[in-house]
Amino acid sequence: MDLSTIVARAAGLASQAGGTALKQLQHIRVPGVGQASVTDDPGTSARRWRAVTVRTDPEQLRTTTPAPLAAFGDRLEVRVTPAPGDRGAELAARFRGPVTEEEIGELRSALREAKQLVEVGEVLRVDPQPHGHRKPTPQGEALEGMTKAAPKEGVL
Repeated sequence: MDLSTIVARAAGLASQAGGTALKQLQHIRVPGVGQASVTDDPGTSARRWRAVTVRTDPEQLRTTTPAPLAAFGDRLEVRVTPAPGDRGAELAARFRGPVTEEEIGELRSALREAKQLVEVGEVLRVDPQPHGHRKPTPQGEALEGMTKAAPKEGVL
């Protein structure tokens, strides 16, 4: 067996192990914090509010829905309240009807993008990575897989 085949197999195994480890971490209960909503059944998960704290005046968000959330149209219920400790506004959203896990991930991503648009004026991206490409090592492959899943899963 040549070296490139061995390295490719090792990278595949490392990526698989990273995904398995990430799933296990999502199922861990932390005292006082609870458990990730990823483990809820789809019906319960769809009804749950997802929120971000945005450093802005709550009235600004009440008058204009940020574009990433507006893209969902009438499928979302959006709530804006003052954030605790005078830290701006709490922007929360949830689906009105049944949804898939993929759509819940898209909502999480849209909330983060809305926060960035309001606070910074643009959505920050890291692709392509500023330092270039990672070497195709097992650790690099595992990190690439987690980086791709992070925007929708909220974990990294």
